[in-house]
Amino acid sequence: MRTALVIGTGLIGTSAALALSARGVAVYLRDRDPDSVSTAASRGAGSAEPPAGPVDLAVVAVPPAHIATTVAELQRE
Repeated sequence: MRTALVIGTGLIGTSAALALSARGVAVYLRDRDPDSVSTAASRGAGSAEPPAGPVDLAVVAVPPAHIATTVAELQRE
């Protein structure tokens, strides 16, 4: 695995991103709150830039009530 997209940069998403980054995975961060993405990126969790293409792994770290909506939105893109 070389690339990952972490959707949701709260405590769980950022922790997953940090663990992936520490293992050499190129991590891309996404969140509805740009400040959360900036904070996670500044801590070394990954890049605030969107991935150039498909990623090997997607981590959806949003509240359970928002998972379906979040995934549906991403599929439309």
